[in-house]
Amino acid sequence: MAETSGDWPIRTDKPNPFTPPLSSRDLISTLPDTVIHHIFSFLPLQDVVKTSVLSKRWRPTWTTATDLVFDGEIVARPCGTLDFSFIVDSVLIQCTSPTVKRFHITNFEYNEAHRLKFNLWLRFAEGHRVEELGLRLLPNTELPMFYILPRFLYCWSWLVRLEVWVCCFSLVRTIRWPCLKVLSILYSNLSDDILEEIFRGCPVLESLELWGCWDVKNIMIELTSVKELILEGLAFSNIQKIWAPHLLSLRMSGIWGPHTVFRLDDVSSLVEAKLKFSILPCDEKMHSSMLKEHFEKLREVTTMTIGVWCLQLELDEESKECFNYDGEDFLRSRKNFQCLAKHLKRVEITTDIHGLERLLPLIKFLLGETLSLEKMIIKADLGMEHGQEHLQAVDLSKLLGVSQNMLSYRRASKNAEVIFSHSFK
Repeated sequence: MAETSGDWPIRTDKPNPFTPPLSSRDLISTLPDTVIHHIFSFLPLQDVVKTSVLSKRWRPTWTTATDLVFDGEIVARPCGTLDFSFIVDSVLIQCTSPTVKRFHITNFEYNEAHRLKFNLWLRFAEGHRVEELGLRLLPNTELPMFYILPRFLYCWSWLVRLEVWVCCFSLVRTIRWPCLKVLSILYSNLSDDILEEIFRGCPVLESLELWGCWDVKNIMIELTSVKELILEGLAFSNIQKIWAPHLLSLRMSGIWGPHTVFRLDDVSSLVEAKLKFSILPCDEKMHSSMLKEHFEKLREVTTMTIGVWCLQLELDEESKECFNYDGEDFLRSRKNFQCLAKHLKRVEITTDIHGLERLLPLIKFLLGETLSLEKMIIKADLGMEHGQEHLQAVDLSKLLGVSQNMLSYRRASKNAEVIFSHSFK
């Protein structure tokens, strides 16, 4: 009961002697399933199973988990792949949840003997209407094999996110993924025809990521929903053309083969571009010309990240001699840089301390000529390895001198901010 004294209530209730103190209550058993499943989503699967010892209430709860992530590197250590398959089977047999949101198989060395097993696991995923499917397989080092994606996978109308490594696509069945928003493909036989079929069957696709898809030559994206394209090149990559008029973000990285020459046909909607790739060995004249065309196409981009190789190719000493320019005059004469200077708002440069010194003319030019620049971020990777700690002080001192030098450069934009950061490997 509560009595009142003036405007303030006075509590006269006495504590219930039969209510146990807070410290002795089994609060963990009172958590609702939604909270428990949220906790499960942050834990490795083996730790999810271990929660069964926490209380009687939790004993069967792990079997209702909606996030099933099987990591071969963790689960199978040190048992091996046969035990990994047994563990996956055991968990799936005991799963009582009618739906599973996320189903991943990662770090599993695949060979043809596992194909039927994988088909059964995907049948389980199909029956539980998995929204996020990940097959991050590893190629067999002795006899590389690719998992052929089963036909029934191509018609999962509820699939939202798909990530496949070391898997093969086929055109034997029409692809129908009307809810798919994110697609990531690594090491695949993906071709232009299959990619076109994917676009036709994914009307709401937003993000596409391709790593080492050697048969893809022309990326033609008519979908207005696709806003992000991520390309990781490898020595055998053969991309020749990118046409994506509705794309907002383009990221290119990796080491591409020496014959790589690709065009940006129409990327007129881009607002962000990251060119952090390298072509090794490169044809300096041919690839420098390619980069000039890229910069011209990207002149309206507001945020650009340019990798060391692209910048160094533009600033190479031999190129300077060829064009009879040096230092700032060399840069000022380049139309592509002049176009960028009118529109760039954010510049991010990642390099080591030696590369940073070579890029000082470019940094000085951009600060002095870019009227709309808001932020320039310089990330210096000092690359210190074990046993080289004595070099840290030397490079840090050099970095300090370079940074002080940069801060003295004239800035065309009164809002331009220069930010330095460094990291050790």
